[in-house]
Amino acid sequence: KTISDMNESIYYTIDLLHTAISTDEQVRFQIAEWTPEKTVRYRRDGQLYERSPYALVWDDENYYLVAYDHTASPPGIRHYRVDKMLKIELTAESREGKEQFGSFDVAAYSRKTFGMFAGEDETVTLICEDALTGVMIDRFGKEVAMRRYDETRIRVRVSVAVSRQFFGWLAGLGAAVRIESPESVVREYREYLETILKTYGEQEL
Repeated sequence: KTISDMNESIYYTIDLLHTAISTDEQVRFQIAEWTPEKTVRYRRDGQLYERSPYALVWDDENYYLVAYDHTASPPGIRHYRVDKMLKIELTAESREGKEQFGSFDVAAYSRKTFGMFAGEDETVTLICEDALTGVMIDRFGKEVAMRRYDETRIRVRVSVAVSRQFFGWLAGLGAAVRIESPESVVREYREYLETILKTYGEQEL
């Protein structure tokens, strides 16, 4: 399987997923991943994933399927990159998870997952320079909880999936933002930054 084969098949996959959503059917597929040798292999030795599809999301130049995984313990909402889904087919099974998706906000889900890599949902308080007001609204929506912290900064409360992608986004904003609470996330972020610094500190210049 080449990457061009995978790219060509994405249109078929998207079409089939739309069909599954409209006909209320589960889908079955395998997931591909790159090897260090730049070849494609099947994740989990080609294990079949059976999921109930509910939405397609475009995020960071990739399509993702948001689906219900009834095989997990506990069952729940998961997402998968569409271009990595291979050998997809419809099943005769009706979708599960309708109750969980009844009030599901796809836009809010994609905003807070940061590149669609899920972490534990947490309410995080950030202290930001005024110049980042637009960045915060673009990322978390106009309803984001925001108030004045001091003359030049704002305090923002957000619900996010705490992950390496979230920390990477924060690092990109530099010293213009810091995590105020909870302390557990402050500690995780500090460890994330220290780990990166260590990879440079161990090298001889």
